[in-house]
Amino acid sequence: MKEPHTEPTPTADEKTAVAQDHLTTLFDQGWTHLINQRWQQAEELFLQIEAYNSHYEQDGLCVRHLRHKAQHERKAETAWKLGDLETALTAYKNADDFEHVREVHILLNIQEREARAEQLASCGNYQAAAWIYNQLLEEFPAHEKETNWQIKRESCWEAELLPYFQIGVQALENQQWRTAYSAFTQVMVVDPYFRKNGRSAAALLEMARKEVVLLADQQLRQGHVQQAMDAYREIGHQGRIEIVDEFLRLRTHEEENAQRLEAEGKWIEAATKYKYLRTLYYDENGRARWQCAADRCAEEGRLHALYEQAMTAIHNQRWSDAEKLLGQIVAIRPTYQPDEESIRKLHRTARWRSLLARFAPDAGTPPPQVQRSKLS
Repeated sequence: MKEPHTEPTPTADEKTAVAQDHLTTLFDQGWTHLINQRWQQAEELFLQIEAYNSHYEQDGLCVRHLRHKAQHERKAETAWKLGDLETALTAYKNADDFEHVREVHILLNIQEREARAEQLASCGNYQAAAWIYNQLLEEFPAHEKETNWQIKRESCWEAELLPYFQIGVQALENQQWRTAYSAFTQVMVVDPYFRKNGRSAAALLEMARKEVVLLADQQLRQGHVQQAMDAYREIGHQGRIEIVDEFLRLRTHEEENAQRLEAEGKWIEAATKYKYLRTLYYDENGRARWQCAADRCAEEGRLHALYEQAMTAIHNQRWSDAEKLLGQIVAIRPTYQPDEESIRKLHRTARWRSLLARFAPDAGTPPPQVQRSKLS
């Protein structure tokens, strides 16, 4: 009769070796799942290992730490898919997944900026909102939301600039050229290519600028120099500004020369200067002012010349000539008196002497003495 076959009972060391092999197999499987981001499968396998040995380690890696990592990675992934970035960020930090922490930080930053831009736009602060979208485009040029940001930025700029554009168009229609120029400048500073209803802000700005120049030129011709200069400065017309500045310097210089010549009694030269100054004024009032000055100096020059000739005639006892010359002075200005004797008295004396010389040419009466001081 044969003995029944029985398996040998494994020893404690053999049982330990079998368990160790099993744990190693589970760990390798769990590690593979972890690497391939199958977080739930990895977590379950590491949990099985912990049931055998809660302090199990392999290749310096603690199974408990790996289970926690898989657990937090799974939570983070779920939260990210649901849009709960704050929870995802916390879970990634707990999982020591610093790469994903950085990505979520970026997403949170973008999310915060987008929310801020939407808030600003809803309050009517379109310019600030547009700047935020512009910053997002510059910092994240290849982002999946790039097209959306571009659309929103353009919408904000249009909402911000459209009121200025409309003000400019209305001002053009009302021929308010400086208002139109100012409004279109506000648009161009922000968006040089702004267009609305087929009309370019740049083209309308240039149209307004030309009209402002024409208006300023007209003001200059009317003598409103300061107003014209303000208009030239407003549109930055440096060429016109330099011309007018040089013109004003020339005019001031000529005025000083004319007034100096008049003060020195150089009447003819002063009159010539004043006539030249008349050509340097655009307005009628300015021209009339210097014409009066020129006429005044011309008259003074003529009176001075007549008086000198009259005194010479008296000195040479040519009384008829003296009478005529002094008569011309009296006719021009009866109050003229360059010396101590009035012009009327000198005229009477010359006339009396002229008559006396005509009817009594041999009379030996000496001529009266005419006092004469040095002419200025």
